[in-house]
Amino acid sequence: MTTTPPTEVRLRPSLQGSGQALGVVILLSCSVLFFLGGLTDPGSVGGVVYLLLGATGIVAFGAVLVVVLGHLLGRRPLLVLEDDGVRIPARWPLPRSGDRVLPWSEIAAVCAWSQGVPTGRGLAHQLAFLPVEESPQARHTAGAEMLMVKTQGLPGVPVLRWNVATLPGWTVKADEVIAEVRRRTDAPFEDRRIGLPKRRKVVRQKPRPAEDS
Repeated sequence: MTTTPPTEVRLRPSLQGSGQALGVVILLSCSVLFFLGGLTDPGSVGGVVYLLLGATGIVAFGAVLVVVLGHLLGRRPLLVLEDDGVRIPARWPLPRSGDRVLPWSEIAAVCAWSQGVPTGRGLAHQLAFLPVEESPQARHTAGAEMLMVKTQGLPGVPVLRWNVATLPGWTVKADEVIAEVRRRTDAPFEDRRIGLPKRRKVVRQKPRPAEDS
């Protein structure tokens, strides 16, 4: 039996992600300063308040910083297309044993769709895998009202946990991911995305024949 190498989709490092980490570092530093300020007079009411605020901020923002750095440095895939099916890895720092896998045989349809207004800046493209009704994955239908509207008329059950946002920073382009999905499954596919830039066709003019002198 021949196996096909999996297609792993990751998120490229970006200024936005680095900016988030920098913002958390600033908040963490402020919390440390609050805590140090409270140590100067721990017996006073103000000192106790500073200690509590500082300690709470250190614990909270420290945990957030660990998660943000894990996303930036860990490079865990967001989506994997493999022989067993569609895999959505658990978010770091959760163990990979928490990965979700939807077998290809349990996919009734696939739909690419858009959320938002075409003329607005909040337009986001999505990729939904619709499990067959007999699949155990078809039981998790909570919160999928919009997905139900967007995939109306397609076979399968709209499940929010099997809907993936196709981000601009993907290491594999969305159209390449869709092509790989269609290669791996015979399930029907519909592209309902809106607001995509139209591909420009280059029309080359034929050279005119030289005029007789």
